[in-house]
Amino acid sequence: MKWARKKRDNAIPRRRQRDDAVTERRQQEEKGRALFRRNRTLVGSVSPIISSASELGASLKSPRAHSHHLAAHRRYLAGLFVSFVLVAASLTWFIYEFSARVQVSSANVDSSLLKTERYTSAISDYLGSRPQERLRTLTNKEQLSEYLRQVVGEVDEVSSYGPGGFASTKFELTFRKPVASWLIGSDRYYVDKNGIPFRVNYFDEPKVNIVDDSGVPQIAGTVIASSKFLRFVGLAVDTARTFDITVKQALIPKNMTRQIQLRITKHPYPIKLSLDRPVGEQIEDMKKTVDYLSRKNIVPKYIDVRVSGRSYYKL
Repeated sequence: MKWARKKRDNAIPRRRQRDDAVTERRQQEEKGRALFRRNRTLVGSVSPIISSASELGASLKSPRAHSHHLAAHRRYLAGLFVSFVLVAASLTWFIYEFSARVQVSSANVDSSLLKTERYTSAISDYLGSRPQERLRTLTNKEQLSEYLRQVVGEVDEVSSYGPGGFASTKFELTFRKPVASWLIGSDRYYVDKNGIPFRVNYFDEPKVNIVDDSGVPQIAGTVIASSKFLRFVGLAVDTARTFDITVKQALIPKNMTRQIQLRITKHPYPIKLSLDRPVGEQIEDMKKTVDYLSRKNIVPKYIDVRVSGRSYYKL
């Protein structure tokens, strides 16, 4: 008598086992097809001890090649980061050096007294005509000074300039100090020691006044108010100071436009000078004549040094 064997519940039929084996084999084949395809050449090796030609660019990479690839990628990212930092730093430096706004101060005048809009406008016009000089490192101080002398004559030079903030430059100006003044109509002119005439004065009023007794109408721009005349007066006053002579007045005689008369302290008589003869030679002749007359206790009506090499006086 055969004993009936009880079928186990967890037993897998052989047919189903064969089906599972076929499915697993098919999955492996699919993986193989993903790696090995028609018309494709496989290079490289996944073995850490076997190297092959063009290993770094191969389809199959060993752990060493894979590590090398990651290192190269890290270097690429680091290069991008450094490039970004350099570009950002360069852009920041450019904006910091760029003179988009202008500030003005003075080296010899209280900055609170300055007509700042007058000078910021002049500097902005200069930079507007020369855009490359808005970059502070390219600004030409000599050319800027020359431009300001022509536009705003009271400026002697641009003594310095530097950063005044973000995209701003601060210019420090030196102003002319007058040695003589002259009122022409309603306009007062000044002249410095170099004989340069200008209109705006930030210093004390000069003690030397130009008195016009020529009878010619006082109109700015005429021969009487020419730059040559004002330059001559300024040089005469400053040169006389080097000879210990203080000029207190410059007089334009009647019917004369090429001659002036200087009055000096401690001596009551005038000294005649010509605009057509060098200032230094006339002041030197004046000094010698005044010293000679002082030694001789002579008080003339006037001294005339308009002729080269000669000096005249009238008793």
